[in-house]
Amino acid sequence: MSVNITELRLVRFTLLGVPGLERFYSIISAPFFIMFMCSVIGNTLLFSIILSDRGLHTPMYMFLSLLAITDLMFSLTIAPQMLAILWLGSRVVYFSRCVIQMFFVHFLTYMETGVLVAMAFDRYVAICQPLRYSAILTGPMITRIGLALALRGVLIVSPCVLLVVRLPYCRHEVIGKSYCDHMSIAKASCGDTTINRYYGLIQIISTLVFDISTIMLSYIFIINAVLKLSSKEARSKAFGTCSSHVCVMSFFYIPVGFTLLAYRFWKNIPPSIHSLLSLTYLLMPPMMNPLVYGVRTSQIRDRAWKLFHYSKN
Repeated sequence: MSVNITELRLVRFTLLGVPGLERFYSIISAPFFIMFMCSVIGNTLLFSIILSDRGLHTPMYMFLSLLAITDLMFSLTIAPQMLAILWLGSRVVYFSRCVIQMFFVHFLTYMETGVLVAMAFDRYVAICQPLRYSAILTGPMITRIGLALALRGVLIVSPCVLLVVRLPYCRHEVIGKSYCDHMSIAKASCGDTTINRYYGLIQIISTLVFDISTIMLSYIFIINAVLKLSSKEARSKAFGTCSSHVCVMSFFYIPVGFTLLAYRFWKNIPPSIHSLLSLTYLLMPPMMNPLVYGVRTSQIRDRAWKLFHYSKN
């Protein structure tokens, strides 16, 4: 039987952090703190550079700025609570706070993969339809794409909120992670979680299959168009414009895929490894994305150097 809203306010969760490795929390926290700081500084700097330089107000960099905002919010959603657990032992959270974090964890995950799809579409139009690039990817179109991605995330994640609110809880539950997500909250309940399991599995598989298939289709067209170019230099330049996007996709989809496989099929893996894997796949992409684009994109690299040189003087 489900509980009412008043009872839900009294429900508390204990986040175990990295169960079994409590003695090593000071060591474990160090790399995650570095990842968090690199993500905050890198994505803030990346967004500021794009915002302040009118020469970077092009579709590719607009999507990149959206990715930077998503990564920044991702880090701020996960890392502070995780560090509070590892440093201060602050493990207890109330139901409302846990559900809010759950919503943003999943919403930002779908935003991240959606932005990667939009960036693949941007590269497709730039390489396969170069004469129509500015006509297709106008400012209003980019805004509509961003709003559509946000709406998609809300529509996918909102049922998760309803599904966990309907479950009964026994006032004080345990979650074997450093953060709250849909299935962790559901498993901590005292009720039947069959619907939660099926919906969670269907939503993530269908979304990832659609997004990855769309990206792969875009790159099939891109590769086909590039190979038709007569100049070797033109082919190299075209592939070079896609290399950063491919690197960013690898940092996101490979850890996500590995973590999902480990969680679903490798049941004998210790809970501490599951927890570390989930934290790594959530915090690594936000750290790596600004580094990849900062190193591989000359416009951003030069602008960052100018800002550093200016502040130093």
